[in-house]
Amino acid sequence: MKGIFYVLVTTLVISCGSDQKLNTSFKNDDLIALVNSKTEIGDPSADNYDSEWIPVQSRKEMLTSFFKNVKNREYEVFEFFPGEMTALKDEELSYFFHHVDTELVENELGDYVPIIMEETFDPSGIVYFKFKEELYYNDESGKFSKKIKYVCPMEKMYEEDGSLRGYRGLFWVKIGE
Repeated sequence: MKGIFYVLVTTLVISCGSDQKLNTSFKNDDLIALVNSKTEIGDPSADNYDSEWIPVQSRKEMLTSFFKNVKNREYEVFEFFPGEMTALKDEELSYFFHHVDTELVENELGDYVPIIMEETFDPSGIVYFKFKEELYYNDESGKFSKKIKYVCPMEKMYEEDGSLRGYRGLFWVKIGE
């Protein structure tokens, strides 16, 4: 009973920011809210790989497949901004996966010298996924179900000294109808 109460209260709190109203008269498999959640998938750079994370090889295969589908535009991809879903243009998505930039770096004489910086996306830095999900409740069975609508890969960000700065959402990917 405590568990069901906790789930209902958590769902109510999470969905308060949603544009949809909470459904209070339940029928079979009624949509009750649009909710956000997150799932840790694992951190290969961690000192100890947690047994609750996705096994390393499965994690690598899943991320490779997911990002291949994103890159090939198998999904709709949106910028990571709270509250809006602005589609990423092809050139923006392409830049994300690989780009070459010029940076000015000060040398020992105090002169600024252009340095060519080439970056290719490495999915190993993805440590969890954020989800936007529809939450359903069946009043006859008392069971909940979810339908994932969007997923956002989250990567670790580091300070210049190598310490963890935080996490960054890359983009939202629409995977559900």
